[in-house]
Amino acid sequence: MFLFDREQDVYDIGGVKVGGQPGEYATVLCGTIFYAKHYLVEDAEKGIFDKKAAEEVINKQDEFSDLTGNPCMMQIFSESPEAMEKEIAFCTEKSDSPFLIDSTVAEAKMAGLKYSDEVGLTERAVYNSINISCSEEELEVIKNSKLEAAIVLAFNPKDSTVAGKIDLLETGAGTFDKGLIYLARDMGVMKQMCDPATLPLGAGCGSSCASGFAIKSKFGVAVGLGIHNAPSAWTWLKGFRKEHAERIPDPARPGKTKWTGLGAEVFHICDVASNVIPPLLGQDFVLYGPIENAPTVFPLVGMVDMIVSEGNTAEHELEAKGDHPITKMGA
Repeated sequence: MFLFDREQDVYDIGGVKVGGQPGEYATVLCGTIFYAKHYLVEDAEKGIFDKKAAEEVINKQDEFSDLTGNPCMMQIFSESPEAMEKEIAFCTEKSDSPFLIDSTVAEAKMAGLKYSDEVGLTERAVYNSINISCSEEELEVIKNSKLEAAIVLAFNPKDSTVAGKIDLLETGAGTFDKGLIYLARDMGVMKQMCDPATLPLGAGCGSSCASGFAIKSKFGVAVGLGIHNAPSAWTWLKGFRKEHAERIPDPARPGKTKWTGLGAEVFHICDVASNVIPPLLGQDFVLYGPIENAPTVFPLVGMVDMIVSEGNTAEHELEAKGDHPITKMGA
């Protein structure tokens, strides 16, 4: 196991600690709800969803967070401003955990941030994300808000190597007049969760993982990945699933189908197991994908946290802090 020479930032976001040295704090796990084609969503544009099913998956994530000691966040993914406000209101009523404001639609994210400001939820909010695609309007909304926490996305389309990601964070890589780390600070975002941007296997995934070492070493900010996106986009794995699985009616979800068979099992295992990679590399948080995967992801990542903590306690006298899996799941 290893420690970073540079002092590492630790942020308190809605009562959740994220950052620090490997093994110091438990890995923060962020499950996505209301994502595209999520089985509980009935009308993505209007924000209509199965409230009972949504409450069940939120409660299950909280339950496994308490069980393992891994803090959690809700990654709220919305398709429109109307949906974003409804979904933030629902999720924050059902759970006290922090939440990510996320969407492929900038207007939805801006609406979510404004709503969070208006109703006093900004202390629990993490904006996802500050990146090279942000417009001047979006940056102005962030600057004028009470926001303190955001994911800084180190996606550099011109250079997917570790050096390219560092260049974007440090200088702006020709897109902005300063690096994203400093741009975010100028907007009042001092609690920075850096996501090096997971690229597909064979197209930069290795550099996405490796860059965490360089980012934490150079800037000391919290680092994490949505690493499950790599196996999810893996052409070979999708082909294997299609060849060795079939879709059948899902008795738990009337009118819906699900994959079953060996292909489905292999796909699910690769998807869930990928989440052990960030904590093994000394990273601080994982965007682990569908929130309904919490019962498998939390014990798995908790186990890895125990290994990392045990190693750094023995080799570097670094004791785990808080409700860490080493204390919650130990023999």
